[in-house]
Amino acid sequence: MKKIFYIIAAAVVVAACGTESLPSGNGTLSLTAVQEGAYATKANDVLGDFVVDITRPSDGWTKHYDRYSDIPQTISLGSGQYTLTVASPQFRHAAWDLPYYSGSADFTIRVDELTPVNVTASLQNMKVSFVLTESFKNELSSYSIVVTNAASWDAADAAEKTLTWSSLTGDVEQKAGYFSVAPLRVKVDGYRAIDNSESHSELIIADVSAKDHHIITLDARVTGLVNGVSITIDPSVNDRMSDVTVPGWDEVPVEGGDNGDDDDPTDDPGDDPTDDPGDDPTVDPQPSTAPTMTWDANPTFARMAIREGMDVNIIITAPEGIKDFVVEVDSYLLEDAIADMGAEATPDGTAVSMDLIGNVELAEALADLGVPTGNALKDQTQVTFSLSGLVPLIADLGAEPNSEHIFTLKVTDNKNQSLEKTIVFYVE
Repeated sequence: MKKIFYIIAAAVVVAACGTESLPSGNGTLSLTAVQEGAYATKANDVLGDFVVDITRPSDGWTKHYDRYSDIPQTISLGSGQYTLTVASPQFRHAAWDLPYYSGSADFTIRVDELTPVNVTASLQNMKVSFVLTESFKNELSSYSIVVTNAASWDAADAAEKTLTWSSLTGDVEQKAGYFSVAPLRVKVDGYRAIDNSESHSELIIADVSAKDHHIITLDARVTGLVNGVSITIDPSVNDRMSDVTVPGWDEVPVEGGDNGDDDDPTDDPGDDPTDDPGDDPTVDPQPSTAPTMTWDANPTFARMAIREGMDVNIIITAPEGIKDFVVEVDSYLLEDAIADMGAEATPDGTAVSMDLIGNVELAEALADLGVPTGNALKDQTQVTFSLSGLVPLIADLGAEPNSEHIFTLKVTDNKNQSLEKTIVFYVE
């Protein structure tokens, strides 16, 4: 454990000592905006309205522009290290039609030089929309759909993190809500058209990340750009499909006529469960063999504070046996150190990828931290994957308060069935 701690600590110190000492004087930053793709002119989507901040960490100097379109083509800055940040003008934890984009880049100003910088502003929140089946529309006379990303329905901040869709507005399928990244809770309350009886259903979507578009289907059934600052808005989303079925009601008999619910099953063989075993509720469907992950200390895989003694023990079950296990780490504090252990950068360069089965060098380096690797994972049907020894080091190494450190676990079994879970840890 100490060996790994020293490796990580040394990497952080080397990075800090490598900061370039620049001669005093001014250089120039040239800014050119490039907007790629087609964008809707809704709130927060217009590039010219983005706010821009330039900061110099060495002394805390900052420069703010309320609108990107107001920035001059060249800006004279003193030599030094800077960070440029662009972002949508508004941020809310939950709001209608309010995608939130942001991005940043570090750059160096040198005396009498023109410095170009490229920044991509990516979608940072999640989109939620609904699809209603015909059964849902026909069976329910009225309904409400409530979505929150608060820790619970009665949390102190629930009001600012909750949106409600309603049948009263008639536009449920046309309205999209945007939420900051946290597990989503969905609650549906409906009233049946035929007799106004109530039905209620809830769903928790724990596997969430930025750019996700959660398209939730509701059903009801009756029982029975170079040379400047190139700012690119990335509006793409990863569709995630979730289904919610409103629990059914007992069928209400209709007077006069045979609805198949009388005492004589012989007049309608469709009511005889023996003629189609697929209709027999006693016949269990074939169980799924896809991998699963459970975390007793954090069942919803919610954003978790980094603390000493924290429990990050995740049970991974793969009935077909584990074929590949990769963990991507997006952490400014850990990435260089993990790369020094043998991990490789992800294709987009935003994280490092730890191949826990195929990378022997990395496996040996991780042994002291209790992270299972190699044969402890290969072809196993159930393993306890522990990050309890690694994650607390982030706080021990002096991570900045409120900084986030993201681990994405990707498991593939021998039938090429895959499961991906993203865990966000933060420093208090």
